[in-house]
Amino acid sequence: MKEPPLTQDEEIILREQGGYVGNLRSGWKLGHLYLTNKRLFLFQPAGIIFETPLSNITNVTIEERNFVFRRKNTICISYKQMETGRTSKVWIIMANLETWRKKIYGMALLKIDEETVDRVAAELNGESREILWYLWQKGHATIDELAAVVAAPTHMDILLKIRKIINPTAERIIGSPILAFEKSKIDCETGEKILFSWWLAGRERPGERREETLVDILDEGDHIDVVMELLGVQEEDILLKMGKDKLTISANTLNKKYHEEISLPAEVNTGEFTKKYNNNILEVRLEKLTNCSLKTTGQR
Repeated sequence: MKEPPLTQDEEIILREQGGYVGNLRSGWKLGHLYLTNKRLFLFQPAGIIFETPLSNITNVTIEERNFVFRRKNTICISYKQMETGRTSKVWIIMANLETWRKKIYGMALLKIDEETVDRVAAELNGESREILWYLWQKGHATIDELAAVVAAPTHMDILLKIRKIINPTAERIIGSPILAFEKSKIDCETGEKILFSWWLAGRERPGERREETLVDILDEGDHIDVVMELLGVQEEDILLKMGKDKLTISANTLNKKYHEEISLPAEVNTGEFTKKYNNNILEVRLEKLTNCSLKTTGQR
């Protein structure tokens, strides 16, 4: 079958044979339904006969409608017309109805904020909660990154946590999976194309950015000082993980979640460090390895 033309950076998320009706008196129109990262449309050999940008969708529900002399469940899409701005409805039908409903809702309507993440995280176990908060901070991550975050023995361990614990919990609480795997997706904050990663559904919206954490790295010759602002946490909430050239700082409370991976300008002795936390400022002093070549310094 001839494939529909796509715009630049447009990726197909779902495709399936199906049909749609916009006016219940006009009858069903059959073809191939497509859901991309930008729009929903029905394609026939003659061309596209219905489409709407995801940004114009205002509601997604399941409704019964007559289809070939029988009552069947359909997805009812409320959307704003591009030409007039008026709200219209279409009903679409396909075999995998619930898969489409969840995906359309998650891409077009789901809005994830810190309060929503808190509600879901409160029902999770420790490692699943850490995965969720990591993706809240980062927006997306490969399965290798997620495995490193919780020191998982295998990738399957991470997949089971997402598919059997995190997403089912989110569906129960907010009506939709909260994590989604994408083979290719554009990061709205950086414009970078990200391949084969897990994303927090509904996390990114054009023009929205999470508040940046202030971090300074000071190269003092024989040691490195890392200074980071951590608002609203207690010293006992702060967790440090050391690598030879990387420092990870995490802090989780009911109101604040931090997770920062900081590249260091030189390799350090992971067993020699001191930390001090006062007036919302964390200072970590790291002793350099001797005879270690320096990298560039100064980072914010």
